[in-house]
Amino acid sequence: MSEASSPWQQAASEPANRRSPQTSGPTSPPGTAWQPDLTPSRPVYDGRLGELYAIYLRHLALMLVTLGWSRFWGRTRIRRYVWNHMSVLGDRFEYRGRGRELLIGFLLALLLIAAWAGLMYVVWIYVFHQKPFASFGMFDIFSLSVFLIGFPLAYVGHYAGLRYKLSRTRWRGIRCGMAGSAWRYGAIATFLHFANASTAYLLTPVVSVNLARPRIVNARVGTQGFAFAGRAGDIYGRYIGYYFLNIVAWLVAAGATFALIGGTIESLGFTFADVQKLFSHPSLRTLVLVLAIGFAAYLVFGLLILPLRCWWQAYLMRYLVTHSRAGNVLFATALSTRQMWGFLVLNYLIVLLTLGIGWPWVMHRTMKLIAGQLWIYGAPRGDEIRQPTDLGPTYGEGLLDMFDIGGV
Repeated sequence: MSEASSPWQQAASEPANRRSPQTSGPTSPPGTAWQPDLTPSRPVYDGRLGELYAIYLRHLALMLVTLGWSRFWGRTRIRRYVWNHMSVLGDRFEYRGRGRELLIGFLLALLLIAAWAGLMYVVWIYVFHQKPFASFGMFDIFSLSVFLIGFPLAYVGHYAGLRYKLSRTRWRGIRCGMAGSAWRYGAIATFLHFANASTAYLLTPVVSVNLARPRIVNARVGTQGFAFAGRAGDIYGRYIGYYFLNIVAWLVAAGATFALIGGTIESLGFTFADVQKLFSHPSLRTLVLVLAIGFAAYLVFGLLILPLRCWWQAYLMRYLVTHSRAGNVLFATALSTRQMWGFLVLNYLIVLLTLGIGWPWVMHRTMKLIAGQLWIYGAPRGDEIRQPTDLGPTYGEGLLDMFDIGGV
């Protein structure tokens, strides 16, 4: 199946003898031909970086004054700004969440961790006390247990956080939402990632498709659901090429790193015996050498692997978007490897060089990318969409704050 088409677009296209030729350019939407009633449009983001920074800097100032407790209200204000400046089909989104809901979610997550700490204390006292394993100590056992349960809870928190944000989002006055169980999603995600790691990441297409499916098909705009027609088999060929190119990149990077380090050591007047002596009698110079080797390996490998990663990520994003639909509304994107490269590299440099203060710039660039690269074909039928009866969760994404980077 061509990456530029999807089952939805193929079904909606005109007969072969009546199709108009495809066009490719900044003013032409990507994808296959569409019927006249499938009018193409794009989201519009008209937020300003200066205004977003004003909200963010106020948020940071209040965080300092309140020792971090104002972050729930600050995050809510940022979401309202971003949501209200993104529109689809001429109508803006609204964010109706409240800071106190995020605070309640965070306190519930703290309560969950406290209960887990109490359980670990009981286990340590009555199971491991005065046994060889008890030498680890209560804190060590608790830290290890939190590390182990943190993986599934991070996935649970990710799904629950997405459901909360959607439940507080309105478009044309209609509440959005998300069905499904966050705990079931967490269990599936944990199993798939464990299986993927056990098979040297050969199951990545299976993981990507099967974790995207529940997030897409369980999303709602009122009573209007989404559908997803993706299959892991469709993208395995591309992934296998990416997988083995990664192996080649690793080998090339290792060879280039050793050559670079070897040349540097020789230019400094060191011999192999000197290097061997450094590692046999560790000192500060040994630490500096290890750090230099690590930095050189990271730099060389990053330069070689990042284009491959962007190539795969751009392809996967195109596939997921073009195989999704909402009723009679189709989606497409022509996100390229070059655009993904510029997006990821610049975002990384912004966060790194500004020590995190550039985060609003990253958010602004993300919304601009979505608005510029997502095409929407058609419009929903208003007479078929009703207000949902479910009001959504009554508290925010506490688990996401505790075990993951919630962001916005």
